[in-house]
Amino acid sequence: MSTPDAAHTRNFALVGHAGDGKTSLAEALLCAAGAIEKPGSVSDGSSHLDTSPEERERKSTLASSVFAFAWNEMHLTLVDTPGDPNFQPDAQIALHALDGAVLVLSATEGARVGSEAMWRACERAGVPLLAFVNGLDKERADLQAATQSLAALGAAPICAALPIGAGDSLSGVVDLVAMQAWRGNAPEAIPAEMREEAAQARSALVEAVAESDDALLEKYLEQGELDDAEVERGLVAGVCARKLVPVLCGAALPQVGTAAALSAMTRLLPSPVARGPWPADGEAEALAPDPKAPFSARVFKTAMDRYAGQLSYLRVVSGTLHGDGSIQNATRGSKLRIGKLLLPRGDQTEELAQAGPGAVVALAKLKDVHTGDALCAEKNGVALPRIPIPRGVLSYAISASAKGDEDKLFSALGRLVEEDPTLQLGREAGTGEFLLTGMGELHIRLSVQKLRRIYDVQVELKTPKVPYRETITRKAENVEGKLKKQTGGKGMFGVCYLSLEPLPRGAGVEFSDEVAGGAIPRNLIPAVEKGCLEASEAGPLAGYPVVDLRVRCIDGKHHSVDSNEMAFKLAGSFGFKAAVEQARPTLLEPVMHVEVSVPDDQLGDVMGDLSSRRGKVQGTEARGGGQVVQAEVPMAEMLEYASALTSLTGGKGVFHMELSHYAEVPVAEREKIVAAAKAAGDKGD
Repeated sequence: MSTPDAAHTRNFALVGHAGDGKTSLAEALLCAAGAIEKPGSVSDGSSHLDTSPEERERKSTLASSVFAFAWNEMHLTLVDTPGDPNFQPDAQIALHALDGAVLVLSATEGARVGSEAMWRACERAGVPLLAFVNGLDKERADLQAATQSLAALGAAPICAALPIGAGDSLSGVVDLVAMQAWRGNAPEAIPAEMREEAAQARSALVEAVAESDDALLEKYLEQGELDDAEVERGLVAGVCARKLVPVLCGAALPQVGTAAALSAMTRLLPSPVARGPWPADGEAEALAPDPKAPFSARVFKTAMDRYAGQLSYLRVVSGTLHGDGSIQNATRGSKLRIGKLLLPRGDQTEELAQAGPGAVVALAKLKDVHTGDALCAEKNGVALPRIPIPRGVLSYAISASAKGDEDKLFSALGRLVEEDPTLQLGREAGTGEFLLTGMGELHIRLSVQKLRRIYDVQVELKTPKVPYRETITRKAENVEGKLKKQTGGKGMFGVCYLSLEPLPRGAGVEFSDEVAGGAIPRNLIPAVEKGCLEASEAGPLAGYPVVDLRVRCIDGKHHSVDSNEMAFKLAGSFGFKAAVEQARPTLLEPVMHVEVSVPDDQLGDVMGDLSSRRGKVQGTEARGGGQVVQAEVPMAEMLEYASALTSLTGGKGVFHMELSHYAEVPVAEREKIVAAAKAAGDKGD
């Protein structure tokens, strides 16, 4: 099997807030197309898209699922994406490989925090968008209010469908573009009682289309109407340019309006040809969707398959990919040997002979290929820019439960990080802990659960230690560092005199040799420096690294027989420790720049909570349907903020943080930290 030409291809994602029915809509669309016999259910674990044990246990989408299918001589690839903020970055990554998206909204809640996050992600990726208002069979469903909530995000929504009936009596929808009714999987005439309402809504649609295009507006003003072909063509152009967002509607669970939505998606979302050339990396010419051009593709998902091993999902941008050949990983500069091309269909695959522009395929067991990488032909290949990967916001210290399992743990963690690029594994030099960083507490805990299930590795998660630092607050002059052991035979003798002075934050430790007259031989000065640097690794207050100071070695004494490198290294260490004690040491803590997005009515609660965490609010701004708070907060107060924010906002708040600077710890807090460090030292921790 081969994928059809690019003009008959559509690739799109279903995106939005958690719980608004993306997976249920995806199941209904697949059923309407005949790709599956009946829709699966998220609630009973029969979904064709949420197939992992973790997804079935939580009854929620945790990773993007790809399903390719055919309908009406069209080739479609649907990507069902997570809505939980812990996993939405997976959806944001997928957008960079697709030609369109459908923002799924709740008919009772309208656009929410997760809806806004994905709207912004589509903006950043330049992805055209439709909207689908889901759940019109529910009480309090309000299509008009849901549509207006889109406008609050900065979109230009235009009603493209009307419901037939409401609540329990919802029986179908009217497609205002084709002016047809849908009560099942086939179009029919618009009911007589709805023709006037449909005509008025159609008139508003035509007017919006005309206003988005100068040529159409001129004709509309002259003749007062546009023909059907002009309306559809203008609507597609408005969607491609992100000037218009057609709003579809229905109810996914009873499968009302889903066939109509599928029809509209194939007509209104752009094909790879209509989407146009993709910008290349560097100064190379943009890549057109030409099957005869050199091959280029972008990897947007990595998954571990129990049968095929690692699967790399990629979008072909230009050229034609054939199985059992060679390509190049342009991002990493390595040659790749590929085997069979696989067409993804949920957790199943189908073998392909070749894949042209617009095709989304999977390749098994590619070595050193990661999400975001650009692939291209070995000869004359042009690379695409890497997909930007969101950075994690929360870290936990991770270790093996059993001694001796460390190698097994880090091997498994390496595979897990390859599959999920929003996970990062690193080591905090200041504390010696290995940190697993993710998008939130749930993200990390479910990743560890997966680690145990797939790789049979038992691990321990702990709230990470805060990487405090120590520094000095005043100068210390002419402090002696001395080692003298002369008890017969060759001894150890070294004396140095050190002066310390504070430096600006972030300066580290500087060493200055100011010894004159050969008081310390030139070849032994580096030993003094080494001793000072080693001593700076553990400060006198709580054992944290000492930073942001200059060490001046101003004088010393040596013995022609007993002086050596070790003697002066120890003398430097003793002098450094004594000088720091005299320079009034203090404790520094990392301060994070925090950005919190919250609904308007919870702004005060969130700001008050940040202030209670010793945070300093820098300002707020309205963004979409809520507020964004900018603040600086000590890291120690943010270690469990994800859970607190979820509790405070009912899951509607999201945040991001990154290191801003180090600042002096207040006296009361410093005393607590020093006492805790001494207590841990007394226990031998």
